[in-house]
Amino acid sequence: MSNYIGNIIVILVLASIVALAIRSMWNSHKNKHCGGDCSCCGGSCNDLKTHSNQ
Repeated sequence: MSNYIGNIIVILVLASIVALAIRSMWNSHKNKHCGGDCSCCGGSCNDLKTHSNQ
């Protein structure tokens, strides 16, 4: 049993990271924030204020 504790901890940490990444992606999709990547929207976000990197 003690051999599996390390594996279980690593799996739980990885699952938490994946869950947080999915939650972040879902929230940004739900709020429709512009990510600054015009290839995704075909350049329909022409307002420079929405681009965080400019």
